[in-house]
Amino acid sequence: MKCTKLICIALAFTPLAAFADKEDDALATLALQRANFSLEQAIDKVATDYAKHIVEFEVDDHNNQATYDIEAVNLKAEEKHKIELSLTDGAVLKHKTKNGLSRLDDDDLLALQELQASSFNLSATIAQLKQKYAADVIEFELENKKGITFYKFKLMGEQGLTRVIVDVTTGKVIPVMKR
Repeated sequence: MKCTKLICIALAFTPLAAFADKEDDALATLALQRANFSLEQAIDKVATDYAKHIVEFEVDDHNNQATYDIEAVNLKAEEKHKIELSLTDGAVLKHKTKNGLSRLDDDDLLALQELQASSFNLSATIAQLKQKYAADVIEFELENKKGITFYKFKLMGEQGLTRVIVDVTTGKVIPVMKR
């Protein structure tokens, strides 16, 4: 009996969690549309000032201010950076550096090595995706699965949520089918 109640309660809250995720995606899109400092500018700043290889991005907030939350890795210096930049002016609101790459698993390290060996241009890819899908990039992450290194992008536009993967070796864009 108790187990059934717990299952019913969990099922009742599941739609609320899904709504919260969708609401967060919509708010990220609104924040990007109001930004004075673009995602491409943020990527260029992080790549120039901290680390060339950006492995993760999302729109977040810091002290009630919208931020670009970016993780980047400098393979040569063996540093991992976590940077929060203001969407308003690109100011660094928070920065942490971790020395050593021991926390990276083999797939993450392989993905970084393949990204480093490729001629992949993240800023150009983002601009291309924004134009092609008429949507804002609200998240992305570098991954390696099945021997392929790719960025997984999440975009939000008038058509709703779109997910695509982009092969870092070929630049090929593959839409992820919606269920």
